[in-house]
Amino acid sequence: MLKERLAAATIVATKLFEAEQAIDQAVAKVGALMSHLPAAQASAKISPVVGDGAYGDLQAAANALLTTRSSMVAFHHKIDDVRNRMGLRRFRIAGMGDAAKILEPQGLNDEAVTSTSDARAA
Repeated sequence: MLKERLAAATIVATKLFEAEQAIDQAVAKVGALMSHLPAAQASAKISPVVGDGAYGDLQAAANALLTTRSSMVAFHHKIDDVRNRMGLRRFRIAGMGDAAKILEPQGLNDEAVTSTSDARAA
């Protein structure tokens, strides 16, 4: 049963990483579009009044993407809780995308503070 749970967790982790990457790429592309529009409008010698409604739609799309990103981060934290409840708390996921795999902990202090700056933050 542990083998099946590890396999399922690996697939979910890989898909989650891919989804997070896709959302971040979409946010970046929409941001690039937003930053280019005023220059494109000026170079085409179009009044700022023309197409103002389109800016509002683009703003709504950007807000929706950022809300989606926040929701995905919240999902990430909740799915980590599920991983713990599945009995995989002592396993860490390493790697990303197709290279993702779950590694067994190397010692009893895997959750220990690793540096003095971490100690101060805790």
